[in-house]
Amino acid sequence: MRVRTCGAVAVILGLAAAMPVAALAAGPYAALDARLQTVEQNPPALQSLLQAGRHQTDSFCVYCHGSAGNSVNPEIPNLAEQNPAYLLAQMRQFADGQRRDEYVGVMQKLAGTFTPAQEVTIALYFASVPLTRHPVANATLAAQGAPLFVQHCAACHGGSGMGRGEYPRIAGQQPKYVMRTLRNFRRDAASRPSVVMSSATASLSDSDIQALAAYVSSLSVPAGSYLAHYPNPSFPGDN
Repeated sequence: MRVRTCGAVAVILGLAAAMPVAALAAGPYAALDARLQTVEQNPPALQSLLQAGRHQTDSFCVYCHGSAGNSVNPEIPNLAEQNPAYLLAQMRQFADGQRRDEYVGVMQKLAGTFTPAQEVTIALYFASVPLTRHPVANATLAAQGAPLFVQHCAACHGGSGMGRGEYPRIAGQQPKYVMRTLRNFRRDAASRPSVVMSSATASLSDSDIQALAAYVSSLSVPAGSYLAHYPNPSFPGDN
């Protein structure tokens, strides 16, 4: 059994690296779906895969995005329970220079070193770890943001803010990060080019953005929102 599990892990860890370039170019879903189809048949192998993801992220991501993707810097996003296809897309956009923001020096350098296998492992790990929930900081301001969210955000990010595929989960996200990102999109900044987002934010005032960020951060995130049918991975040293 031990040999069989190790063999499965070796296949899984090598899958994305062995995939043709054309398959990876088809988009984040190609590598992600292929890897999930393999790993779903072997939950113990998934546990090993997620442990590998934790080891990789503890080596570099933790310094900015916090332990298990829960950032302590309000300007830097939480990655815990994020949609993995979105994470894959962003790593590749940093690597090829499409995305450039205040942290591009760090992110572009890191993302450029990731192999396809590492990208998928990191994305699945962050998707699997729980987001730290925080109480609503300003319920009145959040309530003001609710109708703005319906008007400007729900069509792509969903009524609950959980997103889908390459649309990110924005529910429970850091409010200061949300405000900074929306302002970048509103001014059509070259760091985050997006016709959809530029259009969605064009009419927003600063007070609208503040209310939207408060509402988005107040949205609840269901536990285990992506890998819900797997047990939480246990890691050596955890209490």
